Amino acid sequence: MMNSQLGIIFMMLLIPLNTFAEKYEVKGKVTDNNKEPLVGATVVISGTTEGSVVGFDGSYIIKGLEPGEYTFTVSYIGCKQEQHTIKLTNNEEISFTLDEDDLLMGEIVVTAGGIKNTISSARATERMAPMVVNVVSGAAIELSPDLNVADVMQRISGVSLEQSNAGVGSYAIVRGMPKRYSYTLVNGVKIPSPDNKNRYVPLDMFPSELMDRIEVTKALTPDMEGDAVGGAMNLVMKNAPDNFMFKVNASVGMSTLFSKDGIPFRSYSQNNTDYNSPHSKHPAGYSASINDFTNNNHGQTQSYNPVDYNLGLSVGDRFFNNKLGLVIAGNVQSLHRGSETDFFTLGAYNIEDNTVAVQTMQEREYSSYLFRGGFHNKLDYQFNHNHSISLYNAYIYEREDQVRENNRILFTNYDFESKTGEVVHRTRNRTTEQSIYNSTLQGNHQLTARWKMDWSGVYSMAQRIRPDQLDFRRRITHLGGNILAYDIDRYEYLPTRQWEDNSDRDLSFYINTQIDLSSQFNIKIGGMYRDKERENNFVQYNFKPDTEFYESAITRKDRDWRYDEITWELGNPRGSSSNPLNYDASEKISSAYTQFKWDIDKKIELVGGVRAEHTIQGYELRNLGDFSTLDPIGEQEYTDFLPSFHAKYIVNNKTNIRTSYFRSVIRPGFFEIVPYNIGSAYSDSEFDERGNPDLKRTLANNIDLRFEFFPSPQDNLFIGAFYKDINDPIEEGIVVDGNSTYLQPGNYGNATNYGLEFDMTKFFRQFGVKANYTFTESSITTDKVIYEREDVNDNSSDIVAREVEQTRPLQGQSRHIGNISLLYRNPDRGLEFQLANVFTGKRIAQITAYYEKDYWQESMWQLDFSAEKTFDFGLVVFLKARNLLDTERVWYINQGITETQVDYESQGNVGDNLVVRNDRYGRNFLIGLKYKF
Repeated sequence: MMNSQLGIIFMMLLIPLNTFAEKYEVKGKVTDNNKEPLVGATVVISGTTEGSVVGFDGSYIIKGLEPGEYTFTVSYIGCKQEQHTIKLTNNEEISFTLDEDDLLMGEIVVTAGGIKNTISSARATERMAPMVVNVVSGAAIELSPDLNVADVMQRISGVSLEQSNAGVGSYAIVRGMPKRYSYTLVNGVKIPSPDNKNRYVPLDMFPSELMDRIEVTKALTPDMEGDAVGGAMNLVMKNAPDNFMFKVNASVGMSTLFSKDGIPFRSYSQNNTDYNSPHSKHPAGYSASINDFTNNNHGQTQSYNPVDYNLGLSVGDRFFNNKLGLVIAGNVQSLHRGSETDFFTLGAYNIEDNTVAVQTMQEREYSSYLFRGGFHNKLDYQFNHNHSISLYNAYIYEREDQVRENNRILFTNYDFESKTGEVVHRTRNRTTEQSIYNSTLQGNHQLTARWKMDWSGVYSMAQRIRPDQLDFRRRITHLGGNILAYDIDRYEYLPTRQWEDNSDRDLSFYINTQIDLSSQFNIKIGGMYRDKERENNFVQYNFKPDTEFYESAITRKDRDWRYDEITWELGNPRGSSSNPLNYDASEKISSAYTQFKWDIDKKIELVGGVRAEHTIQGYELRNLGDFSTLDPIGEQEYTDFLPSFHAKYIVNNKTNIRTSYFRSVIRPGFFEIVPYNIGSAYSDSEFDERGNPDLKRTLANNIDLRFEFFPSPQDNLFIGAFYKDINDPIEEGIVVDGNSTYLQPGNYGNATNYGLEFDMTKFFRQFGVKANYTFTESSITTDKVIYEREDVNDNSSDIVAREVEQTRPLQGQSRHIGNISLLYRNPDRGLEFQLANVFTGKRIAQITAYYEKDYWQESMWQLDFSAEKTFDFGLVVFLKARNLLDTERVWYINQGITETQVDYESQGNVGDNLVVRNDRYGRNFLIGLKYKF
């Protein structure tokens, strides 16, 4: 016992005496000259990494300090740095008031080098920018319920999303303008799209946690590329920090759609998939055999409650006396998404009352496994205060394995009352891989006191691969609601397997030079050259069973036929390699601009100039074969002059009034100008689809007016209006050519788009409200089809299709969209909450051929929630919950439901609008941990 006590005493003597010394804390507030809190400011003990970030109410606290002398350095973007030295002998309360540094702020706006990812820095960027812009900070993104950039975008004023079949928002609709009217930048340079048909980039590919901030510019200046009408979305990736930074996070979750009370999650193995079709592996003209195909990759499995996960890591620091900066960040997401869908197709047209019958009802179940990965790094080297260089690399990847099970009921072959008739069951297994690689070398140079220059050299590659897509159909006979028999015949509903791949390669070079003729006037001159090449490949094979399969449900034991248990014959050994969708395309754009900026009496700021863009766009078809009548080569060449003028009146240091005008150009996509022809059986619509080599570009004149008020560094109030006059907009319209009716992109007249925007953020101590609302009105007139008697006075004459004009809104434009988020932040307790609502008003979801029979999407509310708890040692526990209301997406046509149709799934009462689609997505939850150092 004595030895034990002596041991304890000995160990205690080894403990340093200062362990028991009393520890103190320093706390206080950091505000500006108006006593508004500077949220996100830093209070650091000079010479150390010890410090605190100013919280929501402007307070900071540094704990665990020993007695002694300390120098505190206080920094905030756009303000002059402050220092204060004290001799600490007790707990202290020290508050700081920082003066605004207008010179620094102006430099920040020009270089974009010093802006941090705080909410206050986002407001500062909006206030100082020469154009109309909205900014979402990295801090706001981190707290939001969103995992990808697309979901973040829908919380910006004037922005809504277009959703996929799996309920994943991919494309942004800015100010009611369809997705083709906006473009995406990464760190200020344009990136190509992996989409096989269009230019616009699927934003859901980008993990949100890789972002430092997101900027949406709604009025272009001459130094910006001129192909945006809605807006330009700049994804600013994480930059090298001033001090060592380390963040890691991990979370798990699931979707309620695939619970035991929902639908099963279906999947299939792609391990044995051959990514190269028989055609691509052999010389031209090769005739494939059934031995060139495997069935091992098309067997399905089912599960419930599959687990999602999200992993992220970012690290950065500066070296060699802060000359060299490095940041590395990565994110991996494994998600299970899908929908339970009722879908109706339109059939016979009634000429008496201009109505269409419902032809089929389809019960669809989508299961999508999404694997996303994003990695980027940036090296920057500061030679001195005048010269710097940086190298940025990013790789973004997404793979979607989707199973679609579809029961198609043709109403003429099925009696709903007795539940007897034929059902066509259709399985589609589809893997889509998309990737974007970007490498950008940039330099910034202050050549003289009044002359500076920056340049960028960019290589980008976007790819999309869809290997061995299976479409497999079979007939199922019902009798009294029970399955009577299964049937796979040799002549109808034959399966297909197809391979698609495309790539876009961009080589771009930007150069900008600015000369300050005085402290109030400068001229900027620059240009850009881009060489884009696209390669597109498409091949499809048709199959039929070697013998007809028919089996009763009794002997089949209620087990559906699987594709891999049938012996198949190949119907077209050479595939469809001569299809016009096998093409090479190119686009060369050269541009130059001149821009001035004039500050008048520190109250009026003018920015204006003109941009010229020269375009050469063309294609060459490969291996035409049966399509030899087509012209294998097409080209368009044109030059556009795009003037721009912006005026900002600075009422005071908190209030701006802006007005602007700019002209922009929207070029057709490569896919649209290639003379392809896709049959209705393989398109997403009910009609054949054709390309249009004569498609013209769109030109638009855009006017903006906005009032801005910044009552505090983190608060804002924006009230704005916009008007757009659009010449030759590109729309998909119906063409009736003799006995042929098909969809084709075309220039169907002119359109207008105008609206009002309201955006505000207000904090009340720990509570905050962020809200925005946008009213948009657009109009376009296009040709539609209406059926009537050839001789309207003779009821026995033939029924013919005629083209008539219909005026309607632009596709995807909602008259009303809005967001409201309720925020709570308590830095003392490390708590943050956000309840976010998104409202999207009704809009045209899909254009159809028939007059007044477009598919409309009903208004939608989406409610999301997120929460974080931060502990003193850097650990954060967080929760993200999406679609808490389990909101459904409903499409309808403006036509009343009949008494017969009331009994169909998803329909309402007699006289209600006829539902043509109803998607149910379920709720999604993630819970996880983050560690920040």
